[in-house]
Amino acid sequence: MTNRTIVVGLAGAFVGMTALLVIGGIVLHPIALALALPFGAVSYFLWYHATGRLHDQARRSAEAAGPTERQRARQRARAEANRERAYRAAGTDGGRGATGRRAGARGPGGARDPRDRAPTADRMTEREAYETLGLDRTADSEAVRRRYRERAKRLHPDGEDGDEEDFKELNEAYEVLKG
Repeated sequence: MTNRTIVVGLAGAFVGMTALLVIGGIVLHPIALALALPFGAVSYFLWYHATGRLHDQARRSAEAAGPTERQRARQRARAEANRERAYRAAGTDGGRGATGRRAGARGPGGARDPRDRAPTADRMTEREAYETLGLDRTADSEAVRRRYRERAKRLHPDGEDGDEEDFKELNEAYEVLKG
């Protein structure tokens, strides 16, 4: 027997008890009506759970709230691993060498630390990118990708409401955030 079958059975039992209490409250005594209220509420929540709507609502609420602490920790760990790969590819140690040098220091083979590069002046900032996509800074990469796709469909120059400049700005914002 599955959990859903059990919950449906319980919901049915509570619906039956609620119906009996309502009839008893009408025919016998109004106090039975007061007892029917909690049974009705439990019946509703069991039905809500059995149909899967409670789970869907909880998932949507969690997505709207943004990433959990565990997800943010995973994102930080991935970012750190990506930085380490970039340092290895550039032939540097990320400023963690024996000399402790950092700014402007060259690693083995004369390669510069990737973090020492100044951002280009004409590039969109991360904050502007989030504003362009209409997201807050806590949005995870999946939310960024979803919002980009939604807006790209609408703003594509070949589309009905297409605008080339807005589409270019949207692409730039996505490039900044997917980084």
